[in-house]
Amino acid sequence: MTTNKTAAGTYLQHARAQLLDLEAVADRLFQELPGSRRKTETIAREAGVSVVVMAMEAGDEIKQHLAPGAVTVHVLRGHISLNADDADFDLRPAQVVFLQPSTPHSVRAVEQSVIVLTITGGDNH
Repeated sequence: MTTNKTAAGTYLQHARAQLLDLEAVADRLFQELPGSRRKTETIAREAGVSVVVMAMEAGDEIKQHLAPGAVTVHVLRGHISLNADDADFDLRPAQVVFLQPSTPHSVRAVEQSVIVLTITGGDNH
């Protein structure tokens, strides 16, 4: 896979279709989580889209920030609280919030959680 930025981590090779095993990544990140507040792995980055899996300990918080592209926040496991543009979302497994580009947001893990982020907007994130 060719990008304008050298990616940190191991990514799948370029293919027109790829299987991303979210449960396997979540299991691995949960095993690595003790002693850390957060573990993150970018599992795919192609054509300006990144897929990131993040495990968070209860109480861990990502302060308000924004991304230049659209973002989805999908709860795979656990329970998170997300604030976006002054709206509060209480999210549990199988729930997704879609954020328009440049929407300020913050995330807090209510309990140990795994979220899947899909981030658009170029290869520079």
